[in-house]
Amino acid sequence: MTERGTFVARVDFLFRDQRLVVEVDGFEYHADRSHFRRDRERFNALVGLGFQVLRFSWEDVLHRPDQMLATIRRTLRAAR
Repeated sequence: MTERGTFVARVDFLFRDQRLVVEVDGFEYHADRSHFRRDRERFNALVGLGFQVLRFSWEDVLHRPDQMLATIRRTLRAAR
């Protein structure tokens, strides 16, 4: 994702007009301290640029997709 011509972060899902980023996190990737730290830095950079960030686990995708999608839809409606 770029903002004002500058690369900021690679995100899972971007709703640019609503300033919403949706991230899906797997435990394995975040088990390493450096990955965990970089993910926090990326999150803070996105929030600092005015994006709202929703975070879900891989288990949410597999076992609770309806709840996850309802949260995304509710957030998108609120952003109008």
